[in-house]
Formats: sequence, structure tokens, C-alpha cells
Amino acid sequence: MGKSSKKRKLPIIKSALEEYVGKLKLPDDSDIIDYKEITEKVLQQMEDFRIVFDTCVFQKTIIHHNVFQRSEFIDCKFIDCDLSNNTFQGSTFIRCEFVNTRLTGSHFVECFISHVLIDKSHCSLVDFADCKMEFCEFHDSIFNEANFFENQTKNLQFRGLKLEKASFYETPLNGVDMSTSDVYSLKTDLKSIKGAIISSFQAREICHLLGIKVID
Repeated sequence: MGKSSKKRKLPIIKSALEEYVGKLKLPDDSDIIDYKEITEKVLQQMEDFRIVFDTCVFQKTIIHHNVFQRSEFIDCKFIDCDLSNNTFQGSTFIRCEFVNTRLTGSHFVECFISHVLIDKSHCSLVDFADCKMEFCEFHDSIFNEANFFENQTKNLQFRGLKLEKASFYETPLNGVDMSTSDVYSLKTDLKSIKGAIISSFQAREICHLLGIKVID
């Protein structure tokens, strides 16, 4: 997970949550939804949508084809959800967890992503661009053809990922252990891959993508 001994902070949920009732939408008197358990709801086709979710648990909820502007997700859990094909512009994710959740085709642009877990999730074709990412754990998930462009990174942890045809450019992976992940046809630059931890089995693949020939 990098050289620091610090660990990812878990979502802080200290009290029982109320069931969210009705259609998932902006409250009439606020842009905040907090301390709610949100189950089997749908939010879609919203443009320039700004909302704050604070201390919420989403289960079997569909949130897709939305454009979120400067939205905030704080102490949130997404379990068995579909968050495909969203755009998160200038948004914040702090102490969030995505478990068995689909993020396929979503775009994270100029976002602050801190202390976040993605576990057993489908994230193919996801984009992270110009984001600040720190203390993030990506476990046992599919990131095929995902794109990571010009991100600031600190304390990333990869474990058991599928990264076939994924791209990393100007996204430092120094200290990131990639040895348990599938990096077939990965695309990267020297700045990104420098200092990453790989297995001897992966060495040929990594050398090939950097234009280095390996002779048996």
C-alpha cells in the first residue's frame, strides 16, 4: 500500500439510519440527504446535479446516466448497486465503500477521492482524470480498459484486479503492489510505473509495454 503505515479510514456510521422513503431526489429545503438507508431506489438522467450524501447506506440502488457537479459523498456505503455511466465532476468521496457494485463507464474528473474501498466490483471503462486519490483500496475487481490520467496518488492498494488493456499515464504507482493483478496489455508510461511492485511473471509484460526487449 505504499511506504506509509497509515491505513484507510472506514465509513463512520455511529447511529441507526432511517429508511429513505419515496423517490430519490433533492430535498425540497436542502441539497443534503443524511443518515439514511437507501434501498432499491433509482436516480437517473439528471444533468448538472449537485447533492450531498452524508452517512448513507445504499443497497440494490440504481444511480446511472447522471452528471454530478461538485457533489459530496461522505461516510457512504454502496452494496449491490449500479452506478454505471455517471459523470462526477469536481466531486468528493471521503470514507466510502463500493462493494459488489457496478461502476462501468463512469467518469471521475477533478475529484477528491480519499479513504475509499472498491471491492468485488465491475469497473471496466471507468475513467479517473485529474483526481487526487489517497488511501484507496481496490480489491478483487474488474478494471479492464479503465483509464487513469494525470492523477495525484498516495497510498493506493491493488489486490486481485483485472487490469487488461487499462491505461495509466501521469499517475504514480510507486510502492503499489500489482503482483496479484492481471496486467495483460496494460498501457503506461515510465513516470507511472516507476517504483511499482510486480512479480517475475509480470516482468516481461511490463518490459514489453515500455519498449524493452527481454531475451531468454
